[in-house]
Amino acid sequence: MGQSDAVQQAAERLDSAVDQLETFVRQVFAEAEDGVSLTALREQIRFLTDERDRLLHDLDTEKSRGRRLAAANEEVSGRLEAVMMTLKDLMPAAPG
Repeated sequence: MGQSDAVQQAAERLDSAVDQLETFVRQVFAEAEDGVSLTALREQIRFLTDERDRLLHDLDTEKSRGRRLAAANEEVSGRLEAVMMTLKDLMPAAPG
């Protein structure tokens, strides 16, 4: 899975969690007159907080992976450039 795919999935999960929170808050306000349970509200907040923490962890993991891939890319590019220069130096000059 590419970094952009993982970040996209994390963003989609975050959007979904925010949508769930908005829906729940609307329900809370709509049901406030019916005496919605504070325990239910706390449980939903705990769930969403846990989901947010997982999303942050996933995002940090993918950012770290992206940095490692960029560093590896830099190293490989440098090595390829060195090999190309060596091959160029080893090739006989073309007559003409």
